[in-house]
Amino acid sequence: GAEGKGMRRLTREHCDFLVKLPMAGSVSSLNVSVATGVCLFEVVRQRSVSK
Repeated sequence: GAEGKGMRRLTREHCDFLVKLPMAGSVSSLNVSVATGVCLFEVVRQRSVSK
């Protein structure tokens, strides 16, 4: 959200993995709680499709 240039290099290096969410329209960023909700929704969606 508030990172104009994205995450700092050292922050990225400490991550086990990174996720990018495609953004449509005029939205340029999401706060962490909204981004988490979007990711969890997709995880549940994919798991329910595979059953």
